[in-house]
Formats: sequence, C-alpha cells, structure tokens
Amino acid sequence: MRRTVLIATGLALTLLLARPSAPQTATPQATPAELTAQYNQAIKAQDWPSALATAQQLVDRYPTAANLLMLANAQLNAASAQHDTSKMEATLAIYDSALAMAQQEKPAEGQSDTAWKDGMAKIYVGKGNALLKLKRNSEALDAYNRSAQLSSNPGLAYFNICAVLYNIGDNERGPNACRKAATTDPTHADTWFILGSFLFVDAKSDPQGRFVISSECRQALQKYLDLAPDGPHAADVKAMLDMAAK
Repeated sequence: MRRTVLIATGLALTLLLARPSAPQTATPQATPAELTAQYNQAIKAQDWPSALATAQQLVDRYPTAANLLMLANAQLNAASAQHDTSKMEATLAIYDSALAMAQQEKPAEGQSDTAWKDGMAKIYVGKGNALLKLKRNSEALDAYNRSAQLSSNPGLAYFNICAVLYNIGDNERGPNACRKAATTDPTHADTWFILGSFLFVDAKSDPQGRFVISSECRQALQKYLDLAPDGPHAADVKAMLDMAAK
C-alpha cells in the first residue's frame, strides 16, 4: 500500500556542464531580466544545459544570493538527470555560497526583512532537496525546518518534511508534521493522503475484519479524494476507505 511520495521542489533541479565557448565577435550583452527570462524558460523546458549556462552568466556578472540559488537549482537538476552523485555533492557548496551571500545581503536593522527571509528559505529548500538526493535524510529535514522557520509561506517546507518522514516510515513524527503542513496549505492533496496513510497504520480491526479508523483519518482520506479524485493515490485511498468500518 505504501508508495514513495515525490518531494516538492518549488523549482526544477540540475549539474555543471562546460560553458559554451565565447563568440568570436562582440554581441550586446543580455540584461539581467532577459537572462532570468531565458533561465525560467529553460527550466520549464527541462533544458538543463541552457539553464546552467544562463545561470552561470548571471552569477559571473552579478554573484547575488538569488543568482547563486538559480545556478545551484540548475546544477542539481542536471546532476539528478545524470545520476551523478559527485556533482550533487558539489551542488551543496553552491547552496552554501548562496547562504553566505544572503548573510551579506541581510537588511540593516530596522528595515523590512521579510523578502530576505523568504529568499533564505528558498535556499534552504534547495539545499534540503540536494541532501535528500544524497540520502542524507536527517540533514535534509534540518534544512527544511530552517526554511519553515524563515518563510512567510512555509507550506512547501512543511510538506517536504511530511513527505520525507512518510518515505522513511517515521510513524512517530510523521502525523504531526503532516498536520502542520495541512494547516499551512490545506489545498495540497498529497498532504492529506500522507496524513491519512499515517493514521491508517494505527487502525485496529473489528470482529468482522474491518479496520476501525479515526474520524481524522477518514476526513484526511476523503479530503484527498475531494482535491484529487483522479490523482495518483486515488486508488489507494479508495481501497483504504473500502477496508474501513463504516
């Protein structure tokens, strides 16, 4: 019944490839906005080499935390596509560089720091994704928790915590993590599937062999079907509900 749940990234993931050789004739440089648009288009198309090349141009010209994050995400995606563990390891250094640069960019005392904290939160999510790819689960959970503490909208980080705990079978910490994720973003169908699955594990059988599930478990499973009636876990959810005592 248990199926692995994909971690939400918020951005696509990648790895470092050789940069294209410089053109022989001078051409006008693209603006940061144009490069960012090219990067986003490449990410959407899952064209990791182009995303890497564009992000590298941005970092070479403007080594900001945001641009370093773009480069790290592109490299992690490329590394994941090629199953290159060494390049995934190298990606962690880029995320750490982004965090270090973000510390330098921290607003002065008295200035609003909401956007800065949200930027830091995105870097921690990316780093968590890289650590997860390397099967360093406890470190990934720590990174996601740091993201949740910083973000003004921590739904992504909380969901990733919920999903990681589900995938490693942590039935002790998992339900509370999923409750927090569901409270933060009640529209994420997979959160309800995982919460319902966690709670179903504790169900006892009645004399007729039906599982006696809690009202919270039933509500979570039904919520998944409400949000994703044809979703990838719909068949499992229906099976659990069919096995449950009325």
